[in-house]
Amino acid sequence: MRKAILSVLCALAVITFCGCNRIEKPADLPELYPCKISVIQDGQPLEGATVILADETSQLRFSVGGVTNAQGVVEVKTDGKFVGAPAGKFKVLISKVFVPEMDLGTPPEDPVAKAEYDKKVQEFNSQQADTVDTNYKSFGTTPASIEVTTAGAEASFDVGAKVNVSVGSGGKT
Repeated sequence: MRKAILSVLCALAVITFCGCNRIEKPADLPELYPCKISVIQDGQPLEGATVILADETSQLRFSVGGVTNAQGVVEVKTDGKFVGAPAGKFKVLISKVFVPEMDLGTPPEDPVAKAEYDKKVQEFNSQQADTVDTNYKSFGTTPASIEVTTAGAEASFDVGAKVNVSVGSGGKT
């Protein structure tokens, strides 16, 4: 009897564990196909670039894209969790934001100190800049596109030279 109860409890634990980790696919999620994109800048793999596939028909309601790894490669996911992309033609949007290192700390409660803190936050925000040519950020201007077929897709995009970003009292250039 004791062995039977233990077996049932173990089975329930396994079912619960497996069931809780499963990601349910939405009923209207289209079939997904492997899609891998490489991004090169200044002849080197571009790590940390955000890559978004924008459906040319504007009919897709799911987000498609990802962030490049140290080799400049992203294995595209749909809706952030399902590996692959639906079949179709996409414009490829690519960006990478330079964020300066700055310890902003915790906002103070003192109004005078808070005003100084807010000024520091504003300066920090003004120093953030995209290091990829801004043409790659817009559906209307990106020169990058890809067609995903039932066989999947793989492409490499060279985004050219790094957009120079200088940090100082004047912000970015």
